[in-house]
Amino acid sequence: MDISNLSPAERANLMAQLEAQDRAEKQKREDDINAYKDTVDDFVRRVFAMLLPLSEQLKDAKNTIFKEKDAIVDIKEALYDTKLDRHSNTFTTSDGKITLSMGYRTVDGWSDDAEAGIAKMKDYMKSLSKDENGAKQNKIIMELLAKDKKGNLKLSSIVQLERHANEFGDPLFIEAVKIIKDSYRPQETSQFISLSYRDDDGEKHTVPLSLSKMDIK
Repeated sequence: MDISNLSPAERANLMAQLEAQDRAEKQKREDDINAYKDTVDDFVRRVFAMLLPLSEQLKDAKNTIFKEKDAIVDIKEALYDTKLDRHSNTFTTSDGKITLSMGYRTVDGWSDDAEAGIAKMKDYMKSLSKDENGAKQNKIIMELLAKDKKGNLKLSSIVQLERHANEFGDPLFIEAVKIIKDSYRPQETSQFISLSYRDDDGEKHTVPLSLSKMDIK
């Protein structure tokens, strides 16, 4: 269409139509955006209403499970006249089909006495001979005393160091390791509960207790 051939009235009418169409398109986009936002709001509120009660139920269940666990451990300690480690406990049904494990996840931690033990260890290292055997032993000790990214000694390494100390039999070496080992103070980080069962074919299945571990199809 050549608008130069249109009369002023026709051009004004065409401009009005184009402006009306533009306003309608903008209004439709705004309505679509608002409809999308309403859909998101509805979805999030429905999920919230669905999961909040489940979260509270899981919290209450966890609290009940740990309380009953403590009571069972009390009974077991009295029955067998022993003191049990309560950081982690596992219970299995008599038929062996269901296993429940629970407790506290821990990370290695140490008291200030560990530094005293390390200092004594360095004194021992100075006493080592300068030959190949002394250098080899020095290297082993340094590797086992290496700290992790968080600046903590590793319990597994100290256990290995204790084994070496007993093999060499040097009193200063043994004393240094003992000071370090006695300063071990594991730090509890979180509670955990894991549940598994065996089906009729004997195959083991883990019951997912976290949404992130539940596979969906």
